[in-house]
Amino acid sequence: MSEDRDYGFCPRCGALMQDGVCRSCGYAERNSVRSDMSGNSERPKEAPFTQTQPRKKNRKGLFVVLAVLAAFLLLAALIAAVIFLGKSVGNIMHAAEDSFFDEYGDAGIYDDGFYDDFGSYDGEYIPDADDPYYREITDCTRTDLEYGISWITDSITPDSEEDYCTYYAVYPRLDGEGEQFETINSAITRKALEYKENYRSYPGGCSSYGYVTYMDEERISIVFQHELYEENGTLPRVTALTFSLENGQEILPEQMTELNEELVMRFRAQNKVQNGDVKYVEESSDEELLAQFRNPENAFFFYSPVGLEAGVNYESEEFGSGWVSVTLKDQAL
Repeated sequence: MSEDRDYGFCPRCGALMQDGVCRSCGYAERNSVRSDMSGNSERPKEAPFTQTQPRKKNRKGLFVVLAVLAAFLLLAALIAAVIFLGKSVGNIMHAAEDSFFDEYGDAGIYDDGFYDDFGSYDGEYIPDADDPYYREITDCTRTDLEYGISWITDSITPDSEEDYCTYYAVYPRLDGEGEQFETINSAITRKALEYKENYRSYPGGCSSYGYVTYMDEERISIVFQHELYEENGTLPRVTALTFSLENGQEILPEQMTELNEELVMRFRAQNKVQNGDVKYVEESSDEELLAQFRNPENAFFFYSPVGLEAGVNYESEEFGSGWVSVTLKDQAL
């Protein structure tokens, strides 16, 4: 069996043609079309045309980057909102505080400019002659004198853990040669322990702390702060003793200053500067204050490096209980 075949090249794709038909793309010449018995002409099937499409880019990484960026922006917005809210709350609190002090003043804390004039107060007060007034009761001992100071402690602690009534006292003792020191020490001890015998009269007991507020070659001042612990609070009291080191005798208040109407007037004026508005002083009459200064049970006077301190203890239903004192700088030693 043999078969004649006509070869050529396809005008479409340039591939080899056989019998007028391209074996690559299916192109056929017109004279190569055959007719069947029915008269229908059938074109040879062409090879399917395929087109190479570009590979789709992977967008998953882009979505991840966008999600991270969105989360970061959201976090930044939340942080900014928190900061803004904090500042707003702070401003509101400051405004409320300013409004409170504008309406109610300093709530009992008297600002006299001491801190502005003398620097910040770090909690340790060292009295100085240049101070405008005595700030608080504190020790002012010296080591360059012929006598010294030692400290004695006396305490009573209950045996039962359920018993909270205690007694505690700390007071100074003068260490020096001579009968005058024995006399002075005996008086100091009596004053320091004056509540010891009856300390159980107070539900919580009591405590007494002694201070040496002034000492030199000629005189010494000892001050006691007593705390009497009652059921409804603490009753504070101050007592003071000043002695001559020459003979050991106590220097009485009337020997330090005149107890008259002028003292009351100066006390009122200095109280305004030193303590602000103290209701007891403001509402007591001159006669009442003078009577207090002349009452040894309530009045106390002592020296400090700043000046002579004059004060009174008070206790009443109207004013409560407490003590108040002022500094008389012109009577400094």
